[in-house]
Parts: sequence; structure tokens; C-alpha cells
Amino acid sequence: MRRERQERLSKGAASGLVALVFLVLGFQLALFFIKVVERPSAAPSASEAAGESPSREPFSAHEENAQSGEASGEKTKTGGYARPTGARRTPERRSGRNYESFAFDPNTVSEADLQRLGLSERQAAAIENYRAKGGRFRGKADFQKMYVVSDTLFARLEPYIAIPKLELNAADSAALVSLRGIGPWYARKILSYRDRLGGFVDVAQLREIDGLDDERLSGFLDEVCVDTAKVRPLDLWHAPDSLLSAHPYLGPKGARSLLRYRSLYDSTRWTLTDLAREHVLPVENIEKLKKYIESQ
Repeated sequence: MRRERQERLSKGAASGLVALVFLVLGFQLALFFIKVVERPSAAPSASEAAGESPSREPFSAHEENAQSGEASGEKTKTGGYARPTGARRTPERRSGRNYESFAFDPNTVSEADLQRLGLSERQAAAIENYRAKGGRFRGKADFQKMYVVSDTLFARLEPYIAIPKLELNAADSAALVSLRGIGPWYARKILSYRDRLGGFVDVAQLREIDGLDDERLSGFLDEVCVDTAKVRPLDLWHAPDSLLSAHPYLGPKGARSLLRYRSLYDSTRWTLTDLAREHVLPVENIEKLKKYIESQ
């Protein structure tokens, strides 16, 4: 009886020992399997071997623009995305390429010349795409707002940005419509007033056009200029009634007074001083007419 009990104990101990051996072997096998499966497929780079985390090339300005714009949901008129307020610009990369510095108009400069100025092919293409969609740079600040133009790049190029002003006496309707706040309606009014005047001698004369108040003019007044050499002289003493009546500084009433005066006095008294003395025309109108009479 006692012997049978000892034999059972011996068998139980042997079974436990065998189970322990298998348990240890299974644990070692599991560790080996994990190491084999999770081993990297390629050797670590020099920076990783030194304990550095792998670097990632930063977004280009164009990519950052798309991501930031999509996040904000703000779209520009041309279909691109506007920079959210306070958004951070991507610093200009130093590609090591040589660049040139020369005066350029961002509205007309070619992609090739943009690259000569130091822009990448992608940056130049983004600016061309903006212009192709109707975008226009009215001032240096507009060029700075382009997402592909970093602060560093703009600081270098700003002295070379040369955006010519629009000359009012030669501008057509399409050119006038490009001005901020001027649509086809006001473009036609400007052209009509210019024709009646014989040309603008001062950009301030735009204020004389009905509807062009200071608020609307503030959007583009610094972007226009006048060339007085293009002004048509007014022959006050021989012009027909139709031409005189159409002139803004005469009108039908002033034209009739002038014609009556011319019929009463000989040409020796056909002077602006005499017109003022005889009260033929208001003094303020005579002062305005001087710039057209003296250009004969």
C-alpha cells in the first residue's frame, strides 16, 4: 500500500517536471517569434543609430496652403484657399540655387523669370495659376499674401517689385474693370467723363463722377495716374456749341453764355480774365478750364 503511494508520488513529480520544461520552452519560443516578426526590414540609418528620430521634409508652401485652407474652409475668388488669420508661413528653403535680382511686375513676369528670381518651379507655377484664374497684384502687399511667397523671399524681392500704375487717359474698359471697386457700370462712366473733358489732368477729377465717393476711390486711387500729354486741348473761342455744351465745366448754360459773349465782343477780349470780370462763367469753372485752355 505504501509502495503504491510512493510510486504515484514519483509519477506525479515526473509529470510536473515535464510540464515545467515544456512551459519554459514555450516561453522561449514565443520570445524568439516576437523578435523575428518585429525585426526592421532594413538597417537603421546613421541618424537612427545615433539615437536621433528620422526627420521629415517640411511641407512646401503650396501644400501647407492647401491643408490650412481646407481646414479653415475659406476660399478665394479664384478658387484657391485663403490663408487663415494668424497662420504660420513656411520658411523659405535654401536650395543652394543661384538667383538673380531685377525689377519685375508680378502681373506679367514669366515663370522662367520667376525661377531666375529664386522661386522654385512649383512656386512659379502657383503664381501663374493664380493669374490665369483672374488674380491680379495691385500692390506689393498682394504679392506678399501669396502662400508660396515666404516672408524671407518677400523681404528679398520687395525692392524689385515694380507694378506700374494704370494711366487713366489711355486705359480701356477692360483695364478699368481690373481696379478694385470698379465694374462695367463705373468703367463706362469714367470713359464717358474722360471723353467729355478731353482727358484727365488730375486723378482727383474722378471725384467729380457721380457715385465715385472717397470710400470707393480709396480702393484704387493709389494705383492710377494721368499723363497730361494725352489731354485734348479745348479751343474755347472757336469750338462749336455741341462740344462746349458737353464739357463738364461748361454745360449747356455755360456754353450759351460763352457763345453770347463771343458774339458781342471781338477777339481782343476773348480771355479768361474777361470772362471772370463779366461773370460769363463761375470763377471755379474758369479755374478748372485753365488747365485745358493753357495746353493749346
